[in-house]
Amino acid sequence: MRSPWFRRVTAGSTCGLLARDVDWEATPLGPPGTWPTSLRVAVEMCFATRFPVLVAWGPQLTMIYNDGYREMLGSDKHPSAMGSPVAEVWKEIWEDLEESVERVMVHGEPTWVVDQHLVMHRSGYDEDAYFTYSYSPIRDAAGTVGGLLDIATETTTQVVEGRRMRLLGDLSVRLAAAHGDLPEISRAATALLADSQDVAAAELHLVDPDGHLTLLGSSAPGTPGPLPEHVVARVAETDVAEERGRTLVVPLPPPATGAVVLSAAERRPWDDGYRSFLRLVASAVGVAVAGTLRHVREVDQLRAVSDTFQAAIVPEGVALPGIVARYRPAAGDLAVGGDWYDVVQITPGRHALVIGDCVGHGLDAAARMGQLRAATRSLLLQDATPATVLEGLDRFARTLPGAECTTVFCAVVDEQAGTLTYSAAGHLPPVLRRADGETRLLDGARGAALALSGRRRTQSTETLAPGDLVIAYTDGLIERRGEALPHAIDRLAGVVAAQPGHASPEDVADDLLRSFAPHGSDDDVALVVYRAVSA
Repeated sequence: MRSPWFRRVTAGSTCGLLARDVDWEATPLGPPGTWPTSLRVAVEMCFATRFPVLVAWGPQLTMIYNDGYREMLGSDKHPSAMGSPVAEVWKEIWEDLEESVERVMVHGEPTWVVDQHLVMHRSGYDEDAYFTYSYSPIRDAAGTVGGLLDIATETTTQVVEGRRMRLLGDLSVRLAAAHGDLPEISRAATALLADSQDVAAAELHLVDPDGHLTLLGSSAPGTPGPLPEHVVARVAETDVAEERGRTLVVPLPPPATGAVVLSAAERRPWDDGYRSFLRLVASAVGVAVAGTLRHVREVDQLRAVSDTFQAAIVPEGVALPGIVARYRPAAGDLAVGGDWYDVVQITPGRHALVIGDCVGHGLDAAARMGQLRAATRSLLLQDATPATVLEGLDRFARTLPGAECTTVFCAVVDEQAGTLTYSAAGHLPPVLRRADGETRLLDGARGAALALSGRRRTQSTETLAPGDLVIAYTDGLIERRGEALPHAIDRLAGVVAAQPGHASPEDVADDLLRSFAPHGSDDDVALVVYRAVSA
């Protein structure tokens, strides 16, 4: 029953010592001294290595294994597995193993499997586990396959950690793509976590401005949450994380107030590694939420400042009769830019219409625009002509970094004389629509943009009759990618020509904005509409 050979090959092995205590006569293998040479050699190899090795012999594949394999069995199966049939010990995964066993035992072919997923019951619960292993045939003296040699390694830790790291990477990418959009952050996070093998449930709770805790997103909408709401509310209020069973509740970082709720899946041990992983998930979501809220608040503050700034330098609306002006910043930008307009009353019955466009938009362009607008108004109040106003602006622009290439259209309307005198510095030609419907461009007196030429400026004069329309604009109104600028100007002229003769300047301005920039523009837009009135 206990041959000297068996004692020798099992010396120093815990499993070997156990193997010596097995009543082998009660197993199909019989006493070790009667075992065939190939089995004895396989068992000697098994106990001579630290790698997990299983020897299974005979019709019932009776198990003999070493210390390395014992660790994979778990406390539920060891030590009773020694000397027991493989199909009995691994009954919960036998269907997953049977095909590989058959290839070895029936066909004599070795097998190789990498990271096979097996749901094992070995530590008191069903557990997701992964193994890379090879089955090799063990033949008797006649060459018949009598058993198999299983050299295996458990890869559960590597597979699970790799899977979790990939999830964290994907989560970071999705959250970064959704930056600035709180609902999209919630959708991106909960949708990804809903498909995770390591997160059974995920919820994002946020305290709204009224102090109410709201569920912003869930990986399983419509199902009861893993925890009562008062637990989540307490974490949000105290800013202290809590653990309830296999669920973590982690507070959101400032300036957000709320919590991320994450529940662990059932088929992995609830250990420090699992807790750390869920805390990393909660941290990624929390940082994205807090960053978005911080960004929204900063943008709101900047927008309030920019609105005040823009209103100070380009007031909405015009006090003079017959004149309407509109300003729209670039879509999605702050309400400041480089486009501007001005209407200046020089004397009763004489007023100037000015529209200009600095290169770029945003605060820098707005600052340059504000200075150019102030200089223009100062020159006009000295009763300068349009040509001399632009010459003065040429000189001023040469002293103002970034003001080069600014375009300006400047016109003086004399209602008593019924005239409009104008000069243009590189600006797009305004559209003149006569009361009788004739439409053409004011394309005389054209010169280079500011500070680009030393030539004297010229000016042109048009007679105006009551009811005539003048539309001045910046390129943001009409310029679109893929369309030639002359064609865009012709399109604008066509829309102006189609305006009803009785349309008010307000209606004309609103219709032009609807027609050309219904959803905003990629560039700033300034627009001035003037309808001539009788003196």
